[in-house]
Amino acid sequence: MNISGRRVLPLLHQFGTRNSRQYMVLCAVAVISGGLIYILFHASEPLFFRWMRAAGSDHWLCFIRSKSLSLGPHLPEWIVYSLPGGLWAFAYALMISAIWSGSRSRLKTFWMASIPLLILGFECLQYIRIIPGTFCLQDLALGMAGMISGITLVYLTTKS
Repeated sequence: MNISGRRVLPLLHQFGTRNSRQYMVLCAVAVISGGLIYILFHASEPLFFRWMRAAGSDHWLCFIRSKSLSLGPHLPEWIVYSLPGGLWAFAYALMISAIWSGSRSRLKTFWMASIPLLILGFECLQYIRIIPGTFCLQDLALGMAGMISGITLVYLTTKS
């Protein structure tokens, strides 16, 4: 894609390459794993449950949660409450870093800056009570670990 004669997304045309397919699989695994941990073991009901209930498709989910919630208290708290966010941070950082790897576009700076802004900003906004939720240092640490891991993985696998 060109904007003013400049190539904006240099890796978009390379999404058939081996590395890009591996990045997409890793992102999918991280997002799905984080989602499953959250859905199966998190005691509070996520917002999207209300949407599923309104659509009338929450029966299977309620059945699965009725079996899995009893395991939640036996898992370390950081796995149930912080690991999903870390996995999602990893997936976001990996995908954004992979898309913009090798680009010299000014837009790269915006997208790369969005990684820590979203991941760290979310917790900070909870701390100052602008958005609902509970500020947690473990969430912050796992978010940073996911972010650093995603960016580092792309850097190490794409450097020439």
